[in-house]
Amino acid sequence: MNEPSVDKPLEQWQRWRTVLAAERLPCAVVDLDAVDHNARVLRAALPSPGPRLRLASKSLRCPALISHILSLDPGFQGLLTMSAAETRALFELGFDDLFLAYPASRPEEATDLADIAARGGKLLATVDCAAHVDLLDAAAREAGTVLPVAIDLDLSLPLLGQHLGVRRSPIRDAAAALALARHIETRSGTVLRGLLAYEAQVAGIPDRVRGGALLDPVRGLIKRRSIPLARRRRAELLAALGPLPIVNGGGTGSLHSTGLDPSVSEVTAGSGFLCPHLFDGYEGLPLRPAAFFALAVCRQSDRGFVTCYGGGYAASGPGGADRSPLPWLPPGLKTVDLEGFGEVQTPLDTRACPVELELGDPVLCRHAKAGELADRFDELLLVRGERIVQRAPTLRALGRGAEGGLLAPRVLI
Repeated sequence: MNEPSVDKPLEQWQRWRTVLAAERLPCAVVDLDAVDHNARVLRAALPSPGPRLRLASKSLRCPALISHILSLDPGFQGLLTMSAAETRALFELGFDDLFLAYPASRPEEATDLADIAARGGKLLATVDCAAHVDLLDAAAREAGTVLPVAIDLDLSLPLLGQHLGVRRSPIRDAAAALALARHIETRSGTVLRGLLAYEAQVAGIPDRVRGGALLDPVRGLIKRRSIPLARRRRAELLAALGPLPIVNGGGTGSLHSTGLDPSVSEVTAGSGFLCPHLFDGYEGLPLRPAAFFALAVCRQSDRGFVTCYGGGYAASGPGGADRSPLPWLPPGLKTVDLEGFGEVQTPLDTRACPVELELGDPVLCRHAKAGELADRFDELLLVRGERIVQRAPTLRALGRGAEGGLLAPRVLI
């Protein structure tokens, strides 16, 4: 397992110590220099000419950061969104070319999408069954508009009785896709304009996993079987349906292979721009960690140990050590097995750390996933060099702060 490089880690930690000297901790920070590097790496992973790259908003969840990345390359266009409410919020904030990757299932969600379309927004909504279509059709006709939709094609790999991939769509072959397309044609409020085909077991599984080297050959086998399967299923579906304006596939971990599929018009990436620690093990992607949270050293229980305040930011997914954060800077820190990262305190073993940590010092940590960190904080500190260039509100903060709430949850008591 090759750790992502950190040039002169002690100097890097001193840099962050300077940046965060007057900040309240915990806080979340993004290194824009590393983001820009990662953007170049991801762009270079795609053939030229080749598909455009659509940003996964769920991996960023910060409008200013999304805008920054979109400005870096003309091949970065559009957003793949994760909910109707988020799609509406981003549209209200001025973003367009929005592809909702997860189906609307409630009337208010369909109404949000129909409103965007009625106001001239460039939108694509995902469906995988007739009920999704009927819900969108009713909202679109009520709003006097037509909603473009995309069929979600399942690309999971059946192997030895196992379902390898994510459990998303029931559409697994051309016959099922064609039946759904014909249902869409019978509705006046929807029109088929795209295909979403995400090979999660390629894009979301690193080639090498920290502490899991014994299974690396198995992961390699899954990928080698899945890449041709994805290409074949996309081709079979498009042969049945005819050409579609948008065919979306892939993710950070499959840019190399998905970008070579001639049926794909665009690929999606998000986490690769920030490189959380679950994304360390992809071959051919020399990414740099770009997003962190900083904890303050608040006490010392014993020699060789310090305790930081906060830090219990576990990632979603199956419970395990790989879902916990990692201490990153200064180097040499380790969590304590009996406590790990805690809601209120996180003890760290400093015996291999080359510096003596003092009260108030920041410890930089990496989250396992990218976007979920933004749901823990109201702002991301966007940093270049030793300067905070922007205090960027997250979508969480913008939603809660807006009257009526773009994304504000309703609490019923």
